[in-house]
Amino acid sequence: MFISKFSVEHWLGNQNRGCVEQAQSWLEIEAAIKELDGQRKTLVTLETEGETHMAIGGGIQKYVVYVTFDNDNFHYLVDPSKSDTDETVIVGGQEGIYPAKSCIDLNRTLKAAKTFAELGTMEKSVIWEQDGVVEPVYSNPK
Repeated sequence: MFISKFSVEHWLGNQNRGCVEQAQSWLEIEAAIKELDGQRKTLVTLETEGETHMAIGGGIQKYVVYVTFDNDNFHYLVDPSKSDTDETVIVGGQEGIYPAKSCIDLNRTLKAAKTFAELGTMEKSVIWEQDGVVEPVYSNPK
């Protein structure tokens, strides 16, 4: 397992009752992502000891996913078949406006999360975008 821990947010009113868990297996991370409901449980963060992390927000077939290796450059999972029209998604307990192409289905979200959690790399079979530019993934960008 590449990541060492993951955090799960659980909002009750305006208070986050979430927790940080030690990463033992992919199955527990997958279960946490599947519990995202876009209302009370709205963010799972896959973490290492450094700046490298992946955030998965939203829930119920509308997930917003990014990965960063340095906390300066962010790579966003996108579906280029979707438009740039605005969609509302609750991430981290706050409602935000995201382009539709950034609202990803569960299967792609899980595929990207599993590769990152286990290997620390960006999944090659999905599309990533950095600063509005679609980027192919050939190898680990570290």
